[in-house]
Amino acid sequence: MSGGGVSRPTVALGVAAVALALVTLVGLPTPLQAVAATAVLVLLPGQALARLTQVDDLALGALLVLALGLAALTAVSTAMFYLAVWSWQACVVTMGIITVLACMARARQESAS
Repeated sequence: MSGGGVSRPTVALGVAAVALALVTLVGLPTPLQAVAATAVLVLLPGQALARLTQVDDLALGALLVLALGLAALTAVSTAMFYLAVWSWQACVVTMGIITVLACMARARQESAS
């Protein structure tokens, strides 16, 4: 455990979301940008949201990461489209914020137990 009863994976996930979102916005060579964007848009939010559940099965957990990440991305993109504010930069920032908020919720769970 790191300070305050919050696990290192929770802190690392939140920090990675912020760092990769910033790196994606700043720009990278195309292959690296694709990897960073996939992580920020699908994998990190999915992992953060999946950690809020009590799933212990590894295969089900991996499936849950992808499903929750894609569901969150679809919801955010659809809402931005209908509100006529869609941009890839705003989508990256929003998904980073969702990841950080899910990490904060997980930190509260860890602190309470």
